Amino acid sequence: MIGNAFAWGENGYSIIEEGELNRQTWALDVKHYLIAKPSGEPLPGTFSLEEAKARIELLEEG
Repeated sequence: MIGNAFAWGENGYSIIEEGELNRQTWALDVKHYLIAKPSGEPLPGTFSLEEAKARIELLEEG
C-alpha cells in the first residue's frame, strides 16, 4: 500500500512511503520508500528513508 509522498531536493524528486496497513491501529506500517523522478517515473528499487534522501542528493549533484 502506498502512503504519503513528500518532495526532497531542489529538482522535484519525491519520496513515497510503501508498507502494510496495521488493522489494529489503522496506521501504515512503512516497510520501505520509493523514489519518483520529477517526471513521475519511479526509480527502480526500494530504499530506507536515509538511502532515498542520499540517492536523490547524488542524482541532483549530477
